[in-house]
Amino acid sequence: MEIRKVLVLRGPNYWANFPVLEAWVDLGPLKDSPSDELPGFNERLKAWLPTMIEHRCSIGERGGFFERLRRGTYQAHIFEHVSLELQTLAGTDVGFGRTRETAEEGVYKVAIEYLDEAMAKASLDVSRRLCLAAVHDQPFDVAAEVVPHG
Repeated sequence: MEIRKVLVLRGPNYWANFPVLEAWVDLGPLKDSPSDELPGFNERLKAWLPTMIEHRCSIGERGGFFERLRRGTYQAHIFEHVSLELQTLAGTDVGFGRTRETAEEGVYKVAIEYLDEAMAKASLDVSRRLCLAAVHDQPFDVAAEVVPHG
């Protein structure tokens, strides 16, 4: 998984009437690997970020994102949610995110709301590393990576 580029959209934009980052994410060899087909992935992600139980996702209720993980969803969508959760854990109240395919196979546009631009950009990097650690069953220390806002 690689972040190809990040656009900083500071005002009203295609995605929302508030600032978002638009990350172009290339899933590479993970493009055909939904979460339900990666052994232990969902369990690791839920253990590292249990507060994502609050993400309603498209299902519209508490636990919705965890249900999407169980059914199988792709890394770009997971990356979106992890990026938002990392910002939340750092003390900023954000919740808007969208993931859309591009015309290029395995490449997605991922939009995430932000309040602090530098923190949001950092959350993208940490999110990528966390997702890859969960895929490859490597250790990851979330607490060491989250820097409180303020």
